Amino acid sequence: MEKEKNLIIGSIITLIAVIFVVLNTSPVAINFGFFKVKLPLIVILVVMVIIGMIIAWFFGRDKKKDKQHFGLILNKNKKNQE
Repeated sequence: MEKEKNLIIGSIITLIAVIFVVLNTSPVAINFGFFKVKLPLIVILVVMVIIGMIIAWFFGRDKKKDKQHFGLILNKNKKNQE
């Protein structure tokens, strides 16, 4: 039940993000200090959403499970080598 709830919430947030991105397509200038880049806002928003998803995935994963999974892979490789 928890996975279904997360899927529904994620789908709603994704839909809102897509609508927001599609409505904002005008070009904007971004100042990086040493240079300026003029890009459509849609490109910047999509890149920021992707960066946010990567950060959320990185901080949201269960590190114990990752270590256990990695340990299982190492043990399986050792058994295969013997």
